[in-house]
Order: sequence, then structure tokens, then C-alpha cells
Amino acid sequence: MPVLRLKEIMQEKEISRDEISKALNVSMATISSISSGKVLPSIKFTLQLAEFLDVDIREMFISTKGTLITQSEIEESKKLMERALKIMNGNLVN
Repeated sequence: MPVLRLKEIMQEKEISRDEISKALNVSMATISSISSGKVLPSIKFTLQLAEFLDVDIREMFISTKGTLITQSEIEESKKLMERALKIMNGNLVN
């Protein structure tokens, strides 16, 4: 399961991999790998993605539009972000 909601956000906003790759100066393969969960981008790149997609950084991890967020969803989101940070820092232990 991908940590980021990139593919879902791209569909919602009708934005292609090509548009993102050109705007952020990366390959379409990179965007494809990120959207499928094969690659986890750096925090800096995740922020760039969020800015380009015009979404709050939290939207990259969990949908917050049109719903109230429960405490369990907040906790789940925190766990996902902590896991993402560990993976990015190479500190994930199976």
C-alpha cells in the first residue's frame, strides 16, 4: 500500500504524470514509482508535490476533504508519517 495518496490526488485533480514530471523536473518513471508506492520521495520533494498539486501536505497522506477526522484517523496518519520518515532516513527495521 502506498504511503502517499499521489495517484488518488492526481485522479481527483485530473493531473497527469507528464504534467508533474515536467513541472518538478523529474522523469515520468519517478512519478510512477512514487504513485505506486515503489519509491518514497524525500520530505522536500513531498512538499514540492503538495505545493504543485495545491494540497495541504497532510492531504498527501490522508484525505481530509469533506469529512471530520476521527482520533483514530489522526493516530493512523501519525503512524504512516512516522513510518515514512523512518524509511526516508533508512531507519526502518522489519
